[in-house]
Amino acid sequence: MEGLNQDAGRVRYFIDFSIDGDIRYLAHNDLVRMFGKACARAELPVSFSEGFNPRARLTLPFPRPVGQRSDAERLQLDLKRRFETGDLVDRLNKQMPEGIQAFAAVASDPYQPCRPCSVTYEIDVTGLDAESSNDTTLQERIESFLSSPVVEVSRIRHRDGRVKVMDIRPFVDELSATGNRICTSILVTQSDGGLTTPAEVCKALGMDADVINHRVRRVKIQWLKNPKTKNAKA
Repeated sequence: MEGLNQDAGRVRYFIDFSIDGDIRYLAHNDLVRMFGKACARAELPVSFSEGFNPRARLTLPFPRPVGQRSDAERLQLDLKRRFETGDLVDRLNKQMPEGIQAFAAVASDPYQPCRPCSVTYEIDVTGLDAESSNDTTLQERIESFLSSPVVEVSRIRHRDGRVKVMDIRPFVDELSATGNRICTSILVTQSDGGLTTPAEVCKALGMDADVINHRVRRVKIQWLKNPKTKNAKA
């Protein structure tokens, strides 16, 4: 771990954790506050920003939709001194509510950003496919999706009801089905609007997108190792 930029002793940690059960319905801001309180109870020396309104340098860099299960969440946490990563994980787990489990941590340069480049999801579509078009199987619709250069879905902006048509095909890297489960890998870009969702993928396959979210599990996130190097992954 030698050679990391210390920034007056500040060390950045990326802590990976899973979330399931009722706690997955906790809103993003509430989840961030929960981690802040857990760090305080664990007596971790969290680094704070400067100025009139100092804030803990603690964030969830890729917010998870409320209700979504995940095996691949990440907490970005800046501490004033170095900890053994195993000790850090143990300290946090002792303060976590049921449904959240930290399983890995890594130290990094305090200026190293944490940005995803692709996310893999599993979706339980039990009972939903029966509501789709009866003239094609799910596998046939997936093959049609993958072979199409353009796959358009409509997005409705809630504040004014405005409808925008979006081509989601460039963001779907992989798509397959086994039994009643769909697996899809979605690319994440840094451009405005450069993302689709598992619900939109299911909508393009003829399913009801409004009931998808609580059936989704994030199973893997690939993170950019160096944002200046295209396609670099951690």
